Formats: sequence, structure tokens, C-alpha cells
Amino acid sequence: MNFLKRAVRYCWRQKIRSIILLLVFTLLASAALIALSVGHATAEGTDEVKQTVGASIRVECDDDNQENYDSGTRDEYGISYEYNGDFITQEVVDAVSKVDGVVAYSAERGDYWGNAIDFEYFPGAFNFGDSNSGYGDPSSYTATFNSALNRKFMDGTYTLIEGRHIQEDDSFAVMISKELADKNDLSVGDHISMYNLDNDSENTFEIVGIFSGTEGMSKDAMMPYEIPANQGYIDMNSYQKIWNRPTLELGSLEIYVDSAENVENILKTIQNLPEIKGKTFTFSTDTEDFDLISNPLSSIKKTVNTAVTVIAITGAAIITLLLILWIRGRKKEAGILMAVGRSKVEVVLQFLTENIFIAIPAAAASFGLSALLADQVGAFLVSQTASDVEGLSVVLHPADMAAVYGIGILLLILAVLIASVTVIRLKPKEILTKMS
Repeated sequence: MNFLKRAVRYCWRQKIRSIILLLVFTLLASAALIALSVGHATAEGTDEVKQTVGASIRVECDDDNQENYDSGTRDEYGISYEYNGDFITQEVVDAVSKVDGVVAYSAERGDYWGNAIDFEYFPGAFNFGDSNSGYGDPSSYTATFNSALNRKFMDGTYTLIEGRHIQEDDSFAVMISKELADKNDLSVGDHISMYNLDNDSENTFEIVGIFSGTEGMSKDAMMPYEIPANQGYIDMNSYQKIWNRPTLELGSLEIYVDSAENVENILKTIQNLPEIKGKTFTFSTDTEDFDLISNPLSSIKKTVNTAVTVIAITGAAIITLLLILWIRGRKKEAGILMAVGRSKVEVVLQFLTENIFIAIPAAAASFGLSALLADQVGAFLVSQTASDVEGLSVVLHPADMAAVYGIGILLLILAVLIASVTVIRLKPKEILTKMS
């Protein structure tokens, strides 16, 4: 009888031993496969975050530095100082827009005040009106290059529900709240006129977008301009024209980049641009959204890597100890086989074949168990350590399966060899003598 048949018969006779090894192999392989699959998913998730969750760079005029102001002039109201530092100009904006990795940019000014001429604002607790113009109280509007990049739209406070966002090439475009639009029966494409006291001008704007999110906010405000529903957005071009400014002069510029991972490299490139280098600007970066997602994913990946190592070491130790205990009890069987002419290699091959016969169904069972539990385990880990991460899908990859089963076979061979040493190092006569 060859060693293959003996291996099959031994596994069949020793049912309890075979079932125990089947369970051990299945659980260890499943644990390793799930851990590797979760690690694979977090690695893919981290790569995706690097490409889809960007960061921003903020360039500002250094107006906190006293060296950038003149010595001051005194008048009846006291001493006033004029900023003599550099402003962010169109030249700077154009240069920044051409840097690799820059996907968008925006700047805002919040100092346009418009009195309603042919529509009405929501009233506040106090309404004084404008005695100079004859119109009611004004409300504030934010001048912007791109309203879609405004913080309130980006964090979900406001949502565009009709029309479109204000864009860089717009002129005399305005976005208003849905509440204000409903109050005045306005819609996208309509025009509204406002009076600006600061330069004594009347300006007509086309409504290009209507947004929601102001509902129920500050209806008990003291003044109309404090009610969010009365506030809106206008384009930067019209702001420049209203103030009759031939050149763009901005106090800050928000620059959005395609990868938070490369934000520092992009910042260095921007700082070294001829249009910026040596200017009185300050710089800062914001990777909060990226860190919020990528840091928990990195933590999961480290945990998973540790788990894989622990599973491999623990699994190898458990299997080796079990095989040593069981193979030591088979000294008489080994002695008889060698006494009738079977080689030590054949005896070891029988021991190995027995365990491989059990490992094969264990591999199939571990695949099914892993496929069933991998996604749930991944979701649990995310809920515990990365609640801000969504859509992390854990699937079994052929590469992970090959790694688990390949390393598993190598560990099994090593464990059988170590366990067999306790038997095959003895001569057949020694074995039989000790057993007698």
C-alpha cells in the first residue's frame, strides 16, 4: 500500500483529529484572508482618497504685519494707516491657475451692500430704511469668483436647487435664497435692482441661481441684513465695475489642488512663482477633509497588518504543537513502516499528505466563510475607527487568496517537518524497543 492510500485511511479512521484540524485550518485561513482583504480595501480606499479628496492652499495679504503699513495720518477721528503691501492681482491669479495640480481657485469679498429697489427683504426687528436713497435697509452680498467653492456650499449648509453657480466670467449675476425668491415671486432668469450707498449707484443683476438652506434661520434678527435669507452672492466682475476698479486687488485667494498628498509640493511651486516670490503674502494649507478620512484608513491598515502577522505566527505555532503531539503518538506506526522497508521520506510524505487532504476542504470552507464575513468585518472596523469613511467595500481578491493559501501550505510543510523530526530522527529498532 502506498503512502497516499495510507494517508486517506488514517484521516478517515481519526475522524476527531481530522475535524479538529479542519476547523483550525479553516478559522486561521479565514481570519488571514479577511484581514488581507480588509487591508487591500483600505489601501484602495486610501489611494482613492488621495485622488478624490483634495486640499486647499490659502494665499493672503500680510496685513497683520505692521511693516506693511505707512506711518499713519492723523485726522479728527484719530490716526489711520494705509496698507502698502502687495495685493493679489489678476497676474497672480493667472500664474497660480497654470500650476500643475491646481484644479480650481476662488476669492471672495463680502462688502457689497444692496438696498432692494424692485423687491423686498425679510424685515428685522428694527427697520430704519435709508433716508439718503429712499429705499429700505440694505443686505450684504458676497462677491465671488466661484460660488460653488464657497464654504457654505462645500459643507452642505447651502444647496443649489435651481439654475447654476456664479462663475468667473459672469457679469452682474446674482444668487439668492429660495425664501427670498418665493417671497418676491422670483425665478432664475429674472432681474433685480439694488442701490449701493457706498458709491451711490443703482445696479441690475440677473438671477442665475437659487439656493436652499436658509429656512428658519434668524427670523428674529435685529436687522434685515442679519437674516441669512436676505443675503446672497454676486460675481467678482460686477463688483470691480461697481467700484470702478481697473485692476483686481484681492486680500486672499483660495487655491484647490487635486491631491492632499502633494499639497506641500504644490505650495512650494506657488511660492516660487515670479509673480509671487518676494511679495508680502502669507500662506497656509488645509487638509482637514483628507486627514479626516485618510488617517482612520491608515489606522485600519496598520491594525490589519499587525493582525496578519499575529495570525501567521499564532497559526504556525498552534498547528506545529498539535502535529508534534499527534505525531509523537505515532512512533510505533513509523517504526513498523521503516522496519518493513519504507523510507523516512515516505513516512514524512504520508504525514504531509494527511494534512494536505484536510487543508483542501478547509481552503474551500475558508473561502466561503471569508466571502460571507469580510464585508461585515470591514464595516465594523470602519464604524469603530473611521466613522467618516463611507463606501469601503471589502471583496476577496485572487492575489490575497494566493497569498493566504500559498503561505499556508509553506507553514504546513514546515510544521510537519518540525513535528516529524521527533520520530524520523530515531532508528526503527530504537522506536520498537522503546514502544515494547
